[in-house]
Amino acid sequence: MAIFFHDEVLFGDNEGFSVWLNEHWQEHLQFSRTGLVQAVTTFIPDYDFGLWSWEPGRVASWLNSHQEVHNILRNFAGVGGVDLSVVDFHDESSWYEWHDSHSQEHSEIRTNLGLA
Repeated sequence: MAIFFHDEVLFGDNEGFSVWLNEHWQEHLQFSRTGLVQAVTTFIPDYDFGLWSWEPGRVASWLNSHQEVHNILRNFAGVGGVDLSVVDFHDESSWYEWHDSHSQEHSEIRTNLGLA
């Protein structure tokens, strides 16, 4: 069952981004639980991706941890993707490119894990 309904968010929409962060984190928890119940267990870290700060060091840490988890998910679900740790969230076109790539990857992961 898909729980990440708002997987796109408008640039500058802080309230929408808060919804996005929560749903995104919940879906990552679902991915983690899915990995644990396989015949061959796959450990997918369940970092709290709902925590956010615009402080540059915290953004970099979040992006790097998120990329680490997506690398594991790609292997687990058999999907590809771009480097999600590289984005300038203060640039509108970069924001949308990142969200489009991220949304597509989550959709493919859901489909391949039977969660769509």
